[in-house]
Parts: sequence; C-alpha cells; structure tokens
Amino acid sequence: MERDLDRRRKLGDFLKAKRASLDPLTFGLPVHFRRRVAGLRREEVALLAGISVTWYTQIECAASITISPALLGRLADVLRLAQLERAYLFTLGIDEMGIINAVVPQLEMLTGSRIAAATFDGEIAQVLRAHRTIKTHLYATIVHETFDELEPYLDEARCPIGIWLHDDLAPERRHDPQYSLAASAHAAFHREIEKVVRVGTVGRSIDVETMLVGTSAYVVASGVLERTFAAWPSGAAA
Repeated sequence: MERDLDRRRKLGDFLKAKRASLDPLTFGLPVHFRRRVAGLRREEVALLAGISVTWYTQIECAASITISPALLGRLADVLRLAQLERAYLFTLGIDEMGIINAVVPQLEMLTGSRIAAATFDGEIAQVLRAHRTIKTHLYATIVHETFDELEPYLDEARCPIGIWLHDDLAPERRHDPQYSLAASAHAAFHREIEKVVRVGTVGRSIDVETMLVGTSAYVVASGVLERTFAAWPSGAAA
C-alpha cells in the first residue's frame, strides 16, 4: 500500500511540475496580474484534457483512483510531454496490479533480472524493451533527484543487457559480426549515462535535461544502440 501511495504522490508532483512549466499564452489562455500560479492552473489542464476539475485535483492529490490509459494519453498531449516523459507518466499513472505491463513492458526492477525468450528475435525484443526501461528509470531519477538509486544500473556488464551479452547469450552467437557492434554500442551508451549522472549529482538539473533531448550524445548513443540490436539478424548463428 505504501508503495502505491508513493507512486501516486510522484504522479501528482510530476503533473504539478509540468503544468507549472507551460506558458498559458501558447494555449491561447489569458494572462493577467491575478494569476497566482506559474504555468497552467488545474482548471485549465482539466478543461484541455476533457475532465472535471474535481477528478484532475484527485489525481494531483494522490487519491486512490483508477486512471485510464486514454486519460493519461490526453494529459500527456496537454502537457506536451516528450517521449521519455510520456513513458514516465504511464509508469506512475497506472496501478501496477492492473494493466501496467501492457502499457510499458518490463517495468519491474531491473537489477538481477535476466533476458530470456524462446527465440532469438524474442531476446532482441526484450533487449530493446530493457533499454527503453532503463532510459525511463534514468529520467525518473532526474525528476526526483534520486541519483543514488541509479547505482545498480551503471555497471555496463551487470545491467540486464550486459548480463545477456556477456553471460546468457548463446556462445555461438558471439561469433556473429553483429556481436562486437552490439557490445560496443551498449558500452558507448553506458558511458553517456555516466556523464548524465555525473552532471546530475552536482545539481545541474537544467544541464541534465538538455543532455537527454535533441541530438545530444546521449540521444545519439541510444539511437545507435537500438538500431544496432534491431539489425542483428535472426538467422542461424555463424
């Protein structure tokens, strides 16, 4: 129960922070001296998302209510969330005992987890999901400034993808030409994670957010990793 309450509180804090960061003028909303809060009001977010103010207030106040994926999608659109922010919203907004696994796969704690599937294509699919989950977790630590929680993920060889590459991958697959490319792309991405964490731990949150968007080295390394693993042929190993 405490874990669920913590999830709902984080959701409320995230929504408050995002609406406070938006300029009402971009939505065609009036701005005058009586506006007491930065960004959008609760009433305005509720109106734009097509729900009642009471319902939206309950969400921000961590009430124990069920939030549909459709509503989360509308809130993500209203708040103009980036891809990582959208994924993070869904991890917080859906009861983990409900359909969360259908929305963002593999959201369980990654430490010590292993990648296994009936086919090589299935393993690659799990690798890509694990990669995206790690990125979402990284974003969450930035939002809440809990960089100490990232420690288990920083060791390139012991994260789920590293364990798969170095321990669990069928030995014959390591003779594939793509293996060295995949291992190199994975190591390069971890070097970028370490840079992000290094900046974050000294309190430069604005710099950290810049490192996670656009054409930054982190974004480029992530894209290379995804393309490299996705291109690994599923045919018979060499």
